[in-house]
Amino acid sequence: MITVLILNPIDGVNSFYHSLDLITQAPILAQQVDVDIVADFVRTWNHILKTGQLWAFFIGVVAGWSLKSLLP
Repeated sequence: MITVLILNPIDGVNSFYHSLDLITQAPILAQQVDVDIVADFVRTWNHILKTGQLWAFFIGVVAGWSLKSLLP
């Protein structure tokens, strides 16, 4: 459903209210999903540890800090 708001103030308000009426009569689709944020975080953290991305991050921080201290 596309809502078009006309620039004429009177027609625009009427169109806006008509579109709100259509929205309230439209069916609402939803789905329920079981989300476990802690389990997702733990799984992601374990992946970061297994792939060595954490060590690469720390090496990058140390290398960046060292280069920053060498530059004027």
